[in-house]
Parts: sequence; structure tokens; C-alpha cells
Amino acid sequence: MPDWKTEEQKLYTPATKAHAVHIPKQFYFVINGRGMVGSDDFLERLDVLTALSEAVRDIAQHGYRPPGFADYTLYPPETLHHAGPSETFSLMIRQPEFIDNETIDRAFKQVHSERQFPLLPEVAFEEFTDGLSVQLRSSKKRETAHEAFGKIDQFLVANALKRRSSLYRILYPETGEAMFDDVVYRIFAEEAE
Repeated sequence: MPDWKTEEQKLYTPATKAHAVHIPKQFYFVINGRGMVGSDDFLERLDVLTALSEAVRDIAQHGYRPPGFADYTLYPPETLHHAGPSETFSLMIRQPEFIDNETIDRAFKQVHSERQFPLLPEVAFEEFTDGLSVQLRSSKKRETAHEAFGKIDQFLVANALKRRSSLYRILYPETGEAMFDDVVYRIFAEEAE
């Protein structure tokens, strides 16, 4: 199984210039949230997703080895932001391609038995195919989100593309206190008519 830090750099630590990329079908643990990214509520939701993701990664140590299982590094968290004035988002962590229903069930049971997460029932397992997207990596210390999206919009116009929806993703490839410093902004695109 590829390590996202080396094999999928173009998705998780891409260039700082806007560029097009095709995102295939991917699997995620997802929990919805409202309010500010980075708040205490956000971090509680991230803790639940991280615990489930760790349970999947360590599943073979608990007596189950799904077909195609391979060691891997946990994927970084992402947020899918929804349109509207209420600042709603879906917090998500990508899961490996070998994941199956048995792995998901075992991960939920393990996390439920080891830790008490009141938010665990809110977690869903979903698949997304982003398809054609435009993204760039940005340091929040050097430019605002508005400036980063401005660069993406310029790329769209220059390449006869347009936004496919008002949804957008933010990926957080760094961990700990640096999590929000260097991010990847991604919008969903299609050819302009």
C-alpha cells in the first residue's frame, strides 16, 4: 500500500501554484460539524475519527487481516465545506482501499469498547469521487484563504474551467500545533461552456 507522504504527494503536499488534478474514488470516515475549524468541538470530532482510523490501521493486531491488507501511514484530516451562512463542514479522514464492512464493524466495536466517545454514533463511512479538481498548497502565515482561492479562480479562468459546486475541501497534512499552518485548498471543477 502506498504511503501518502511519498506516493501521493501530488494530492497531500502539492505545489503552491494552482493546478488541476484528478481525484479517484476514496473512502472516508466522516462526521459533520458546525462552527469554527480548530474549536474544541472540532478537535473532539477529530479525536473520534483518529481513533477509528487507528483501529483500522491496527486491525491485523486484533486478529483480523482483510484481503489486500498492508501497513500504511494514517491519512491526514480533511474538511469538506458546505455552502451557506452557518459554517457547516464534514470532517473526514481517508481510509485505505482494503477496507471492508468487517473492518469497519471491528473498528467501531474496538473504539466503543476502549473509549467512551459520545460522538461515535455520528460517524459515517462514505465514498467520494472528487474527479477533476483544482488545488494548491498554501501557508496561512503568508496568505489568506481569500488570496489562495483567488489564485484558484485565476487558474480556472486561464484554463477554461469553472467551479462544479460551491463545496470545497481543505486538507491538513501537518500534525499537532502546525496542523492549520500549511493547508491544501481544493475545489471541484469542470470545463466551462
